[in-house]
Amino acid sequence: MFSTTLRLDDDLGRFLREAAEAHAMSVNGWVAELLRREQAAAARRKLAADWAAYGKDAEAQDVAYAFEAQAELAAEPRRRSYRARKPK
Repeated sequence: MFSTTLRLDDDLGRFLREAAEAHAMSVNGWVAELLRREQAAAARRKLAADWAAYGKDAEAQDVAYAFEAQAELAAEPRRRSYRARKPK
């Protein structure tokens, strides 16, 4: 487990204690919650950046190689499930 010490000015320290108390949490729990939220937000930002980069990569966007296989699959007759068959 990671452990650290924070040095905050009095106003910020008071705000931190009051915010934690308002959420019925310890200061440690409140700071951990804030960091979890920031971690999730950072992951969302990274995902958005990755998707934006992917959208700009024309080679990654090229899916023409799959069209023939998709057409073959679509042309196959649809098979009925054995459960869907009516008894004779």
